Amino acid sequence: MVSRLSALEEESIDYFVSFVQILGLPKSIGQIYGLFFVSSDPMAMDHVVGRLDISKGCASQGLATLKGFGAIIPVHMEGDRREHFEADFEVSKIVAHFFEETLEPRMAHGEERLNRMISISENGENPGENPIVTRLNALKKWQTRGKETIPLIKEFLKA
Repeated sequence: MVSRLSALEEESIDYFVSFVQILGLPKSIGQIYGLFFVSSDPMAMDHVVGRLDISKGCASQGLATLKGFGAIIPVHMEGDRREHFEADFEVSKIVAHFFEETLEPRMAHGEERLNRMISISENGENPGENPIVTRLNALKKWQTRGKETIPLIKEFLKA
């Protein structure tokens, strides 16, 4: 049976859903974290499933992801063998994990592809006059700036 969410829970869930979707993460991650963020008590997976009306598979995957991020932490509940969790309120952990596990590898892959595109373009017809090479070099500057910015953002998140 699904119990109705409070207005605070709904707002928190909506907030974190928007936040994680910016990072390219599934909606369920935001729903689960939003629920934990405003909860004063640790929750087991079945409680999360019931409150959010999501599947056990979705909840299990979301909890595992959040646990991997360090956004939720396991809590032992005396007399209950189920695994319970509570939020770690350092939201920066989610963002830092996104940078380390998603953005940095994509930037590295993008840099490799961009270098291949430049090489292909430079070896084509009229390499000195090729406007595509000019565009690709401009894009490479942005790629480099982005790559240089990531460590600064990660350092900012630690503060």
